[in-house]
Amino acid sequence: MVRYSFIGATGYVCGELLRMMVNHPEGELVNVLDTFGVGSKIQESHPALRGFYDKDIMELTEENVRLTARESDVVFIVVPSGEVVQFAKIVLGEGKKLIDIGADIRFRDAEVWNKWYSAEHPDPEMTREAVYCIPEVMRDLARGKNLIANPGCYPTASTLGLQPMLKAGHIVENTIVIDAKSGYTGAGRRPGLNKLLTEAENNFCAYSLAASHRHTPEIEQNIAYITGRDTMKPETWQYINFQPHLLPQVRGIEVTIYATLDRDYTNDELYQMYSEFYKDEPFVMVFPASQPVQTKWVYGTNLCAMTPVYDARTHRLIVSSVIDNIGKGAAGQAIQNMNLIMGLPETTGLLVPPMYP
Repeated sequence: MVRYSFIGATGYVCGELLRMMVNHPEGELVNVLDTFGVGSKIQESHPALRGFYDKDIMELTEENVRLTARESDVVFIVVPSGEVVQFAKIVLGEGKKLIDIGADIRFRDAEVWNKWYSAEHPDPEMTREAVYCIPEVMRDLARGKNLIANPGCYPTASTLGLQPMLKAGHIVENTIVIDAKSGYTGAGRRPGLNKLLTEAENNFCAYSLAASHRHTPEIEQNIAYITGRDTMKPETWQYINFQPHLLPQVRGIEVTIYATLDRDYTNDELYQMYSEFYKDEPFVMVFPASQPVQTKWVYGTNLCAMTPVYDARTHRLIVSSVIDNIGKGAAGQAIQNMNLIMGLPETTGLLVPPMYP
């Protein structure tokens, strides 16, 4: 039995994780904590969970985190940037495991975080001790570890779409362009003008223009890891162009990846290459050029689906990669990482088909 708790109870990611954990045969919820909704039932924040859970939301205080850690095996956490360290120290001090679904410990070099988040990291040593883990990329680093950095949603879809060709070594350096689109749940649950129905419906826009999005260096760090470069030396990383957009839909991410190759491929060769690379990965599905993937094919799951093709005219690889941003992009991958560090099969509780249509 794995006893788990969640800090950041009222957000979409907690609701999705609890929904997925209903099918987990080894999971037992201990506590949920937040600064919002304190004293109310978790099902009041997430009405879809009524009848499945009956926990009061505890106030997010150091004392309650310590009590929760003592009763838990694993604590998941989603809090504003810069606030993870104080709670992580408590959980780790009690000898328990913590999975951060935010960005505070995703970079091995804290100076990268400082630059992109315009703040001073509260504990650079913790970033070096943490293990960043997309299981299909670096699971061997994470087994049995206590502090896991759960990857971002855009980097997950992008890294998985790039990995086979990065391993093959045929991408021309500094030619990667990632055109990314996400549903509005990627922006979180807190109210905002741009999230109003009247603002979002029938609307489509780019944001964080000109390489200013914080997922850019995370993807570059992943590319460095896959290609064998030092993740502690950002000056040696390949540069990419990463441009996110907001889709007028609730959930789902599609990234279209472009990269110049130093040799030609046929679409059949690419399909065979990608299929062979991911043949033992239950959460990655590869489709041929005749079947461009769609976000609804992964709705509500921990799946990543992709279609790799080759443009012979421009000598470019093009990969369309889709995930559910709060599934494989957050909650589902957090559960997969929990299974990994607790010694359970990674698929435990996660083998469900997408919600379709």
